[in-house]
Amino acid sequence: HDNMKEVLKNKTDIEHIMRSALNEDGFELFYQPKVNTITGDISGFEALIRLKAHPISPGQFIPIAEERGLINNIGRWVTLNAIKQISLWREKGLEGKRISINFSSEQIRDHGYIDFLIASLNEYQVEPKDLEIEITESIFLEETEVTLLYLNRLKAIGLNISLDDFGTGYSSLSYLTYMPVDMVKLDKSLNDKFLEADSKGLIDALISLAHCLNLEITAEGIERVDQYYKLKEGGCDYIQGYLFSKPLKVEDIETIYYKNMLDKIV
Repeated sequence: HDNMKEVLKNKTDIEHIMRSALNEDGFELFYQPKVNTITGDISGFEALIRLKAHPISPGQFIPIAEERGLINNIGRWVTLNAIKQISLWREKGLEGKRISINFSSEQIRDHGYIDFLIASLNEYQVEPKDLEIEITESIFLEETEVTLLYLNRLKAIGLNISLDDFGTGYSSLSYLTYMPVDMVKLDKSLNDKFLEADSKGLIDALISLAHCLNLEITAEGIERVDQYYKLKEGGCDYIQGYLFSKPLKVEDIETIYYKNMLDKIV
């Protein structure tokens, strides 16, 4: 019983922290590079939200934000700030690199989101193609029709859509044939499990299947050089992970913006 109280109190504490972060500029975005497997150039970044003053991870606070009805505000904050960042980098003369943002399945219920997105892109004169929305398969667990309609609207604006955490859940390959996605992200757990010599064929097959469907592939959570070489050999397009870089603050990203990330491992 006390344990239950403790959990509730903890959730409520985190809810308060998030509410004040929304009102008082308490969030920030970190960026993790996505590296072109062949050239070693950074092709873009995944934007990851952090609390400035608290060491609470998104893995902890995002589910509470979804449960307590804060996710739409947080989702809009991330969207606006990623778009601002694209325009700030452009003002500094840095070439456009695509930023991807995570989209919670709960946000499908944010009916004003698409108008907000279009208005934000227009305000900062950012091209839709410079923004990517990362969805997870959980978005398809209910109301597939509604979801498809929504994603097709995002697609019609000109955004890229990528399917995150592929291989963790109810990954039905049939999703890939009718979903309006451009990119599939192979989950870290999948790479950790199947990149070993004897089962590497499975990853190769997934990559070539995705390519047959005109999808690009990013492998996430890559930490070892041997994984990089196996993925390169298998034709994987992009790699994201600590092998190249952890998520960094904006000023640290600017120092590696044009770096060839393969220099780290050669």
